[in-house]
Amino acid sequence: MTQPFECEVRFMIADIEGFEAKLARLGARIAHPYEFTDHYYRPAHEQWDPLVKNIRIRQWMQPQKEPVIYFVKLEILSIEGLQFKRSLYPEGKLPLFTGPLETCRTLLADLGFEFWFSLRKQKGRLWEIPDHHFCTAVEYIDGLGWTAELEFEGTDPQKANARIQQALDVLKIPRHQVTHKPISTIYLENHV
Repeated sequence: MTQPFECEVRFMIADIEGFEAKLARLGARIAHPYEFTDHYYRPAHEQWDPLVKNIRIRQWMQPQKEPVIYFVKLEILSIEGLQFKRSLYPEGKLPLFTGPLETCRTLLADLGFEFWFSLRKQKGRLWEIPDHHFCTAVEYIDGLGWTAELEFEGTDPQKANARIQQALDVLKIPRHQVTHKPISTIYLENHV
């Protein structure tokens, strides 16, 4: 769902059947299924705050594509009481290299990065909600459960905030269940 300067929030889903029934009532349809594993790396001789930046290899299972090294740098914004993350590069997840998995691993090692952890996203589905003009990505993550994200174009953070708030209202997601944290940070908080 990459958008220019993407602005994003995430929330956990306790009842996937109920959430998908809600999507069906809203006229949502699956735009495309996906599945991948993100292999996160960190600098061998420096400490990065995963809330601010990360580098990872995305290994695709569905659709079948070559692995990609992505770099992400974020800022956390708070507008009208809602915190969300915003990418600082226009491309959002900045693709640095596409090629075989071993080449990606070797390249990151040559650049001074070491493997940190892997996070697998399964049963991913990008749902389009055409009547309300937005999409939500829903996925199962090993070790966390079902989660969803809302992502909007973030050139204008005020407009992105309004779109996020509107989507949360349509989905009836309470604000206290919403987080600005990247999934890597959420995963680390639950597994380290």
